[in-house]
Amino acid sequence: MKLIDFQLLVTHVIGFLIVFWMLRRFAWGRILGFLDQRRERIVSEFDAIEQQRTEVAGLRQKYESHLRNIDVEARQKIQEAIGEGNAAAARIQERAQEERRQRLARAEEEVRLIEENAKETLRRRTVDLVLLATEKAVQEQLDAPRHAKLVNRFLDELEMTGSGKDLR
Repeated sequence: MKLIDFQLLVTHVIGFLIVFWMLRRFAWGRILGFLDQRRERIVSEFDAIEQQRTEVAGLRQKYESHLRNIDVEARQKIQEAIGEGNAAAARIQERAQEERRQRLARAEEEVRLIEENAKETLRRRTVDLVLLATEKAVQEQLDAPRHAKLVNRFLDELEMTGSGKDLR
Protein backbone atom coordinates (compact mmCIF):
# COMPACT_ATOMS: atom_id res chain seq x y z
CA MET A 1 0.00 0.00 0.00
CA LYS A 2 1.07 3.38 -0.98
CA LEU A 3 0.48 6.24 1.31
CA ILE A 4 0.94 8.99 -1.15
CA ASP A 5 -0.21 8.79 -4.71
CA PHE A 6 2.08 11.10 -6.63
CA GLN A 7 -0.07 11.23 -9.66
CA LEU A 8 -3.06 12.37 -7.60
CA LEU A 9 -0.85 14.84 -5.75
CA VAL A 10 0.47 16.35 -8.96
CA THR A 11 -3.05 16.56 -10.37
CA HIS A 12 -4.22 18.38 -7.29
CA VAL A 13 -1.27 20.75 -7.33
CA ILE A 14 -1.75 21.49 -11.05
CA GLY A 15 -5.50 21.97 -10.49
CA PHE A 16 -4.78 24.28 -7.53
CA LEU A 17 -2.32 26.31 -9.58
CA ILE A 18 -4.78 26.62 -12.46
CA VAL A 19 -7.55 27.72 -10.12
CA PHE A 20 -5.12 30.08 -8.36
CA TRP A 21 -3.97 31.51 -11.73
CA MET A 22 -7.58 31.96 -12.94
CA LEU A 23 -8.65 33.58 -9.70
CA ARG A 24 -5.64 35.87 -9.78
CA ARG A 25 -6.15 36.76 -13.39
CA PHE A 26 -9.92 37.26 -13.39
CA ALA A 27 -11.17 37.65 -9.80
CA TRP A 28 -8.17 38.63 -7.70
CA GLY A 29 -8.35 42.32 -8.60
CA ARG A 30 -12.04 42.44 -7.92
CA ILE A 31 -11.69 40.60 -4.63
CA LEU A 32 -8.82 42.83 -3.53
CA GLY A 33 -10.73 45.92 -4.71
CA PHE A 34 -13.77 44.77 -2.80
CA LEU A 35 -11.65 44.11 0.32
CA ASP A 36 -9.92 47.50 -0.07
CA GLN A 37 -13.28 49.25 -0.46
CA ARG A 38 -14.58 47.45 2.59
CA ARG A 39 -11.44 48.34 4.58
CA GLU A 40 -11.74 51.99 3.50
CA ARG A 41 -15.43 52.01 4.36
CA ILE A 42 -14.72 50.52 7.80
CA VAL A 43 -11.90 53.03 8.41
CA SER A 44 -14.10 55.93 7.29
CA GLU A 45 -16.93 54.69 9.52
CA PHE A 46 -14.52 54.46 12.47
CA ASP A 47 -13.29 58.00 11.65
CA ALA A 48 -16.89 59.23 11.47
CA ILE A 49 -17.67 57.51 14.78
CA GLU A 50 -14.58 59.11 16.36
CA GLN A 51 -15.54 62.49 14.93
CA GLN A 52 -19.07 62.10 16.28
CA ARG A 53 -17.64 61.13 19.69
CA THR A 54 -15.51 64.26 19.62
CA GLU A 55 -18.52 66.37 18.64
CA VAL A 56 -20.65 64.75 21.34
CA ALA A 57 -17.92 65.39 23.93
CA GLY A 58 -17.69 69.01 22.77
CA LEU A 59 -21.46 69.43 22.93
CA ARG A 60 -21.53 67.81 26.36
CA GLN A 61 -18.89 70.24 27.63
CA LYS A 62 -20.76 73.12 26.00
CA TYR A 63 -24.06 72.12 27.64
CA GLU A 64 -22.42 71.53 31.03
CA SER A 65 -20.78 74.93 30.75
CA HIS A 66 -24.10 76.43 29.73
CA LEU A 67 -25.79 74.82 32.74
CA ARG A 68 -23.13 76.27 35.03
CA ASN A 69 -23.61 79.65 33.34
CA ILE A 70 -27.35 79.37 33.85
CA ASP A 71 -26.76 79.06 37.58
CA VAL A 72 -24.42 82.05 37.52
CA GLU A 73 -26.88 84.06 35.41
CA ALA A 74 -29.73 83.12 37.74
CA ARG A 75 -27.72 84.31 40.73
CA GLN A 76 -26.87 87.53 38.89
CA LYS A 77 -30.51 88.13 38.03
CA ILE A 78 -31.50 87.46 41.63
CA GLN A 79 -28.85 89.93 42.80
CA GLU A 80 -30.09 92.49 40.26
CA ALA A 81 -33.66 91.99 41.46
CA ILE A 82 -32.53 92.41 45.07
CA GLY A 83 -30.68 95.58 44.09
CA GLU A 84 -33.74 96.93 42.29
CA GLY A 85 -35.90 96.04 45.28
CA ASN A 86 -33.52 97.82 47.64
CA ALA A 87 -33.47 100.85 45.35
CA ALA A 88 -37.27 100.88 45.23
CA ALA A 89 -37.41 100.57 49.04
CA ALA A 90 -34.97 103.48 49.35
CA ARG A 91 -37.09 105.58 46.99
CA ILE A 92 -40.22 104.73 48.97
CA GLN A 93 -38.46 105.65 52.22
CA GLU A 94 -37.25 108.92 50.72
CA ARG A 95 -40.77 109.74 49.56
CA ALA A 96 -42.16 108.86 52.99
CA GLN A 97 -39.53 111.05 54.68
CA GLU A 98 -40.30 113.94 52.33
CA GLU A 99 -44.04 113.52 52.92
CA ARG A 100 -43.42 113.44 56.68
CA ARG A 101 -41.35 116.63 56.44
CA GLN A 102 -44.08 118.34 54.42
CA ARG A 103 -46.79 117.28 56.87
CA LEU A 104 -44.66 118.46 59.79
CA ALA A 105 -44.08 121.82 58.09
CA ARG A 106 -47.82 122.19 57.41
CA ALA A 107 -48.62 121.26 61.01
CA GLU A 108 -46.06 123.75 62.33
CA GLU A 109 -47.53 126.45 60.08
CA GLU A 110 -51.04 125.60 61.28
CA VAL A 111 -49.87 125.75 64.90
CA ARG A 112 -48.21 129.11 64.25
CA LEU A 113 -51.38 130.48 62.63
CA ILE A 114 -53.56 129.15 65.46
CA GLU A 115 -51.15 130.66 67.99
CA GLU A 116 -51.25 134.03 66.20
CA ASN A 117 -55.05 133.89 66.06
CA ALA A 118 -55.18 132.97 69.73
CA LYS A 119 -52.84 135.84 70.64
CA GLU A 120 -54.90 138.28 68.59
CA THR A 121 -58.14 137.00 70.11
CA LEU A 122 -56.62 137.23 73.59
CA ARG A 123 -55.43 140.74 72.91
CA ARG A 124 -58.88 141.82 71.63
CA ARG A 125 -60.60 140.27 74.63
CA THR A 126 -58.08 141.85 76.94
CA VAL A 127 -58.71 145.21 75.31
CA ASP A 128 -62.46 144.68 75.66
CA LEU A 129 -62.09 143.66 79.31
CA VAL A 130 -59.81 146.59 80.07
CA LEU A 131 -62.24 148.96 78.34
CA LEU A 132 -65.12 147.55 80.28
CA ALA A 133 -63.20 147.74 83.53
CA THR A 134 -61.97 151.22 82.78
CA GLU A 135 -65.44 152.37 81.87
CA LYS A 136 -66.86 151.07 85.07
CA ALA A 137 -63.96 152.48 87.04
CA VAL A 138 -64.21 155.94 85.53
CA GLN A 139 -67.98 155.82 85.53
CA GLU A 140 -68.14 157.60 82.32
CA GLN A 141 -68.29 156.22 78.91
CA LEU A 142 -65.51 157.04 76.51
CA ASP A 143 -65.93 156.44 72.84
CA ALA A 144 -64.57 153.13 71.49
CA PRO A 145 -61.67 154.46 69.40
CA ARG A 146 -60.35 156.46 72.34
CA HIS A 147 -60.60 153.44 74.65
CA ALA A 148 -58.78 151.23 72.13
CA LYS A 149 -56.05 153.82 71.80
CA LEU A 150 -55.58 153.98 75.58
CA VAL A 151 -55.49 150.20 75.96
CA ASN A 152 -53.05 149.74 73.05
CA ARG A 153 -50.76 152.33 74.58
CA PHE A 154 -50.99 150.50 77.91
CA LEU A 155 -50.13 147.17 76.24
CA ASP A 156 -47.23 148.75 74.34
CA GLU A 157 -45.85 150.07 77.63
CA LEU A 158 -46.19 146.63 79.16
CA GLU A 159 -44.28 145.10 76.26
CA MET A 160 -41.48 147.65 76.62
CA THR A 161 -41.04 146.78 80.27
CA GLY A 162 -41.09 143.05 79.46
CA SER A 163 -44.02 142.03 81.56
CA GLY A 164 -46.57 141.84 78.73
CA LYS A 165 -44.79 139.74 76.08
CA ASP A 166 -47.43 137.02 76.03
CA LEU A 167 -50.30 139.39 75.31
CA ARG A 168 -49.44 139.97 71.64
